Amino acid sequence: MKFLRKNKYAILAIIVLIILVILGMKVKDLLVPDEGKAAYGQRLDDIKNHPLGDKLFEDITSKIKEDEKVLEVTHYVHGKIINLIITVNDEMDVQTAKSLANSTISLFSNNELSYYSLQVYVKKTNASLNNFPIVGYKGTEATELSFTKDRDITSNEG
Repeated sequence: MKFLRKNKYAILAIIVLIILVILGMKVKDLLVPDEGKAAYGQRLDDIKNHPLGDKLFEDITSKIKEDEKVLEVTHYVHGKIINLIITVNDEMDVQTAKSLANSTISLFSNNELSYYSLQVYVKKTNASLNNFPIVGYKGTEATELSFTKDRDITSNEG
């Protein structure tokens, strides 16, 4: 008891400090959202039930590279979107590029396609051929890719 009477102001200051820290944390939670959850909320809660392994993308890359006009294939997954970036040689026309992009759908299982959306970017190394890149997108309910508007090759834009 003697200790409490002698240090009552110090104990009171510690209690007030603890209360202020707790209130500060609550105000921070109210004003600053959790950045990890802000982009997708709870939409990615079951993503661990739909894993995509490196082996899958190695097989997809090798299958796409069977076409001699394909130079490079890269991929990345962002949330529930699978992005494939296919670099082709400059001789490939738009219709062939679209059929190549559509063929990528068959490389995924129905389970993967029912959970993930697919975006396929087909680009050329020559930037002056400005009818490329073309982008195809397939949502979870779609059966084929929807493409960007076809563009004709125009003169170099300055």
